[in-house]
Amino acid sequence: MTDIAPVLPHLTPEFLTWLWYATERDMGSFALPEGGRFDAWVDDRLSFRTADDDRPRAVLTGENPSGSLEARAALAGGKLVRDLRLGLRREEREYSLVLRGGTLDLQGAKLPGMFKGHEEEALFDRMFLLEELRWLVRTLFQHFAAERTGAAWETDVLPRMQRWVAGEDG
Repeated sequence: MTDIAPVLPHLTPEFLTWLWYATERDMGSFALPEGGRFDAWVDDRLSFRTADDDRPRAVLTGENPSGSLEARAALAGGKLVRDLRLGLRREEREYSLVLRGGTLDLQGAKLPGMFKGHEEEALFDRMFLLEELRWLVRTLFQHFAAERTGAAWETDVLPRMQRWVAGEDG
């Protein structure tokens, strides 16, 4: 359990839903602040909750749960994304983690292969990879924040997301 309180109760499920949508909308490719790109995708886990309860009410696992009719039905039925397993790839490095709860806890992180040298070098490599993972998630949140606070949110992005949930917008 964490002592960190959520900033805004609606923001985390909005971010997770936007993230799922954006990985499909943008073919999973996102720009990095200094140039270049990285890939993101919803991996093998999605869970949903009702608006008035934080406990998971529907958990979908296995290959491509985000592409299932059950996942879209949960969203269309008013359930909120509680957590998801996210895959990330930057250059040849591939990561996996679960983004969970109101504080976006990063859980179950899987890092790329470690350096096989001395213990100290392996520790520095692990620190680098963990920091890069946090930076990639932060970059995704910055993309979300830019769209969420932009003028097009209400008139373009949100209506497109609603059509996407309904299966009307590829």
